[in-house]
Amino acid sequence: MNKISVSQAWSYATSFFSGQMANHAIVLIGVGIFVPMLLNMLFGGGAAALSDPMAYSMAAMSGAAIVVGILGYILQTGSYFASWRIGLTDGAEPIGGALAFGVVASLPVLLLGLALALVFGLVFVLIFGGAMLPMLMGGGTPGEGALASMGLMVLVLVPAMLFLFVWLAARFCCTGPIMADRRTYNVLTGLGESWRLTAASQWKLCAYFVLLGVVMFVMLGIVGMIAGVSMVAGGASTGGIMTGVVIGSLLVGIPMAFLQVGVPAGIYRALGGDNPAAAFA
Repeated sequence: MNKISVSQAWSYATSFFSGQMANHAIVLIGVGIFVPMLLNMLFGGGAAALSDPMAYSMAAMSGAAIVVGILGYILQTGSYFASWRIGLTDGAEPIGGALAFGVVASLPVLLLGLALALVFGLVFVLIFGGAMLPMLMGGGTPGEGALASMGLMVLVLVPAMLFLFVWLAARFCCTGPIMADRRTYNVLTGLGESWRLTAASQWKLCAYFVLLGVVMFVMLGIVGMIAGVSMVAGGASTGGIMTGVVIGSLLVGIPMAFLQVGVPAGIYRALGGDNPAAAFA
């Protein structure tokens, strides 16, 4: 089982799109960003937010908005799978076939994500609900001791949860590339192989993800300032607000899409993903 070189993984990540950049741009930007954005503006209440935030909050809870949100997730995640498929086959997979695979492959990922969200939500309710229940049943204002206990619990649990998420991301980061490389829709196969593949380098990968997280945090701050300046320059009109929203969405969405595809693909290749015998030995 191979150990990773972070510099090599980043080199593979940045070179993953070379030779097929136009195809990657079509699936990641066109299908994964523009189409969901357009659907949200037309049917999900996105246009209403520009003139009436309250109307948007009501529209966001409608059935149409939920369907648009699910469809947007499928298109976005499907574009990632399509991009992995295009890159790992060096363009041998046509765009249509890659997109068809990606859309179908995103469905089990969606179901798994919903199941995990339900599990983590229940755990959160059990932990914090169990702590709050005695106070609620007792009535009155919580005492200083109870508030101090709650504060200590938050200080302990929040860093622990963040560490857990980073570690799980490190262990399962190759799931998508493995599924795309094998052209399988079985997400459990991808999870299991990723768990084995990243075992020897899990702590390096954790540090790699923390470093990327810091860089993205700084990048999001810069993008936020640029979007804010665009809104101010456009004035308080609907057009000015829309310009700022679109520019901000593109400035965030495009780099994030390429990172979310390139980083796992680079890790997969650095761990021997191009040579299954070496990767899974």
